[in-house]
Amino acid sequence: MLDLKLWHSQLAISLVQILITAVIFYVTWDRLNRYVSVVPPEDRRSMGDLQKEVFGDNIASLSVSSVNRLLQLWAVIFVGAELIYLFTSIMYRRFIGMLMDALSSGEGMTDGTFIMLYNMTHGFKYLEILSAILLGVVMTGIFLNDRYIKLGSLAILLLFLVSFGAIQMQTVYLMGREIGIVWTSLIYHITETLGLFLLSLYLSVRYKGL
Repeated sequence: MLDLKLWHSQLAISLVQILITAVIFYVTWDRLNRYVSVVPPEDRRSMGDLQKEVFGDNIASLSVSSVNRLLQLWAVIFVGAELIYLFTSIMYRRFIGMLMDALSSGEGMTDGTFIMLYNMTHGFKYLEILSAILLGVVMTGIFLNDRYIKLGSLAILLLFLVSFGAIQMQTVYLMGREIGIVWTSLIYHITETLGLFLLSLYLSVRYKGL
C-alpha cells in the first residue's frame, strides 16, 4: 500500500473497473428497455403468462419491471461500492502512513499495537462496502423469494463480523516474504469475486427465464 508505483497502478485499475462496470450496466439497461419497447403494453401480461406456463412458478412474480429495478439496484451498488472503496483506500493509506511514522519515531507504539490497529481498521474499511453488496444480494433474494440467497448473505455477514471482532491478523511466510492475512479483507474480496460469480451461476441455473 505504501509503494507509490503499486499505489498508482491500483488507483488506475480501480478507475478502469468503475468505468467498465458503469458501461456494462448502462448497455444492459438500455438493451432491456429497447426489448421491452418492442412489445405493446397490452401484450406484455400475456407474455408473462406464457413465460409462467413455460418456466413454472419460480419466476412468476419477477416481471420485466422487477428485473429493471434489480439491474438499477446492482448498478448503484457496484459503481457506488467501487467509488467508496477508492475513497476509503486513499484515506486509509494516509492513516497507515501516519501509523508507520509513529512506529518509526518510537513514540511508544509497539509492533503488536500496530498490527492490532491495522487489523481493526481494515474491518471498518470493508464493512460498509460488504454491507452494500450483501444488501443487493438480499434484495435479489427478496424479489425471487429465495431463502437460500437470503441465508447465504446472512452467513457471510456473520462470518465477517466474527472475524472482525474475534480473529486477529495472521502472519505467514511465502517465498521468503512475510505476509499478513487480514481475514475481514479476505472475506470481502472472496465475496466480491467468487461469491458474486457463484451467485450469478446459481441464478442462471435456478432461474432459467431470467
